[in-house]
Amino acid sequence: MTAASAGTHNLGLRYSNGPNPFAGTKTVSLYVNGTKVKQVSLASTGNWDTWATHTEAVPLNAGNNTVVYKYDSGDSGNVNLDKLTVTSGSRVVLFDGTNLNAWEARSGGAATWPVSGGSMESLGGDIRTRQKFGDFRLHVEWYEPVYPPEVTGQARGNSGVFLQERYEVQVLESFGKPAAINEAGSVYNKRAPSTNAATASGTWQTYDITFRAARFDSAGNKTANARVTVVWNGVTVHNDVEIDGGTGDNLPEDASPQSIRLQDHGDAGANPRFRNIWIEPLA
Repeated sequence: MTAASAGTHNLGLRYSNGPNPFAGTKTVSLYVNGTKVKQVSLASTGNWDTWATHTEAVPLNAGNNTVVYKYDSGDSGNVNLDKLTVTSGSRVVLFDGTNLNAWEARSGGAATWPVSGGSMESLGGDIRTRQKFGDFRLHVEWYEPVYPPEVTGQARGNSGVFLQERYEVQVLESFGKPAAINEAGSVYNKRAPSTNAATASGTWQTYDITFRAARFDSAGNKTANARVTVVWNGVTVHNDVEIDGGTGDNLPEDASPQSIRLQDHGDAGANPRFRNIWIEPLA
C-alpha cells in the first residue's frame, strides 16, 4: 500500500464471510510493515456472494507499506478477502514530540529546529509541512518562556502559524495586554482577537483553528475570501471571520492547497516552543 504521508490512515478490507464451517464473526490477524497490529473481527455477511468492507485505522509510513492479513494461531480464518484500499485518516499528526519528519525548511531541505523534551524550538529559519492542505482543522500547542522586562513588544517570543503560508495567526507573549492586530491571537495586521485569552509566560497555550480556504472560479478570479475560526485556550476569539488577503510575508492567494508554516522571527534570547500539532483535512 502507498501512503502520501506518514500518520494514521483508514485501511478498508473488502471481504465475504459466509456460513461455513460455522456462521458468525470470524477473525484474522493484521500485520503492517512486519509488525502485528491486532486480531481483526469480521462480521458475517450472511453468504459467500455478499461482500462488506471492514475499516481499520492503522499507522502507515509515507510511501510504500506492506499490509498483510493472515491466519495466525488463535484466528478462526475461513473468510474470503478481495481487496484493500487506503485513505487518509481524519487526523494527520504533524509533530508528536519526537522528530520533524513531517516538516521541511522554508528555504528547502530538512527542517533543523531543535527537538527536546517533547517539543521543538523556533530556531533556524521558518519551517513548513511537507504535506499541503485546503480546508482543515488544526491544533497547535505553543509556549512562551519568561522574558526579562527589558525585552519588549514584538521581541517577546514572536512567532506565527501561517495557514496555507498565506495567513498568519500571531504567536507572542501577550499576557495582560489589550487585544490588538499584532498581538497573540490576531490574524496578523488584519483582525484583533475579540479578547486576550493569553496565559502567563512559562505555560503552554493552545490554538484550535478551523480554516476554509479562499475560493476561485475557473478563470482564477477570487469568489470568496478565506474564513477562519480560532479558539485560543478554549476561548473563541475569531468566529468564522473573513480574511481579505495575505497577512504579509505570504504566498499569493490562489486555489492551490499549501503548507502550514511556523515562523522563526529571529529575535535574540529565548524562543517560543511548539508541541502536539495535528491537522484534520476537511472535505
